[in-house]
Amino acid sequence: MLFLSFSNSYSQQYGWTNIGGNLPSSNGTASLSDLYFISDTEGWICSSGAGEIYHTADGGNTFTTQTTQYYTNAIHMLNSSEGYAGGYNGRVYRTTDGGATWNVIGSIGSSVLSISFPPSSTTGYCCGDNGKIYSINSSGVSAMTSGVISSLRSISFPSSGLGWTCGSSLILNYSGSWSQQDPPSESYNGIYMINSTTGWAVGALGVIVKTTDGGLSWDYQSNPDTSTRALNDVFFLNASEGWAVGNRGVILHTTNGGSAWSIEGSGLTTNMLRSVQFTSSSNGYILGNNGTLLKYSQLTGIENVEEKNRNTKLVQNYPNPFNSATLLKYTLHQRGNVHLAVYNQQGQVISLLVNEYQSAGEHTATFDGIDLPSGVYFYRINIADKFEAGKMMLIK
Repeated sequence: MLFLSFSNSYSQQYGWTNIGGNLPSSNGTASLSDLYFISDTEGWICSSGAGEIYHTADGGNTFTTQTTQYYTNAIHMLNSSEGYAGGYNGRVYRTTDGGATWNVIGSIGSSVLSISFPPSSTTGYCCGDNGKIYSINSSGVSAMTSGVISSLRSISFPSSGLGWTCGSSLILNYSGSWSQQDPPSESYNGIYMINSTTGWAVGALGVIVKTTDGGLSWDYQSNPDTSTRALNDVFFLNASEGWAVGNRGVILHTTNGGSAWSIEGSGLTTNMLRSVQFTSSSNGYILGNNGTLLKYSQLTGIENVEEKNRNTKLVQNYPNPFNSATLLKYTLHQRGNVHLAVYNQQGQVISLLVNEYQSAGEHTATFDGIDLPSGVYFYRINIADKFEAGKMMLIK
């Protein structure tokens, strides 16, 4: 049996893990709707299933539950103290104490579906059902005229006084007043503009469109997902790197502005994914139905990579190197939700071996690499906020 220590190159591997098991045990976590992180570690998650908002200050290892009068669909935090949320019955909430209290500041009359604040602005905008668009600030909410009556599902303001919103077969632009643009006739669920000219919209049947002229024209981009799963949200860090997420667990990633998209995290989850946000190219979050909360981060992510997990004992896979199949053994010192996945050298999940609640004791899982090329692969087991990882070699 060949035992391998973690190398420096491995310690820089990144990938997705499901940290949904760290969320509070609540009916509200079954319908997570939106998230907003102000740093790599501090963020808020709202629920469309209960009047609850979940706050973390340690990157999703632990959460505290905050309460609102009704459920919420959208959230945007300006800093660690001040933020806004909205949802059922058009209620818009404001907090000035990090969410310890959420107070109603007004209503837009229909469900709030999305909130956006321009950078460094204390006035933001929200949209919702029945063509509703309102400006929001500490004084309350103020109606704007959209000129449409259909639901507006997503809104994006890259700068003060300049914004976009989208819905079924329409995209609207604001530069003093709202007006319709002329995108391809698709049902749009999410829109994200990085500046006054460049942005993306995604929607039903996996559609992706991009503009580079402020929405005067919108061009299709190729989606590698042949199953045409609907895309529900899109987020870009800059003009090059972005992500889109959608139904049945689809995650798309691009590093060239969408000229080419790739599928990430295949097999990680089959739940609907609703919202995505990255705070840097090495730290991001995705949420979805049934308590799904995915985190993208460094796979080792600890200074002493030899430190053992108190909750598990992971044995080096055997045989190693291996041809086609290999066995992974691990011992749980306590029962809990177990996530065991295999990653390639790009940090992408290529096989989800275990994703279930298991009892304490010894367990095994078999990894079959028959359809994969020879090379180095990594495996990682998570239980609660602890993990262990290993490296293996596939030789054909």
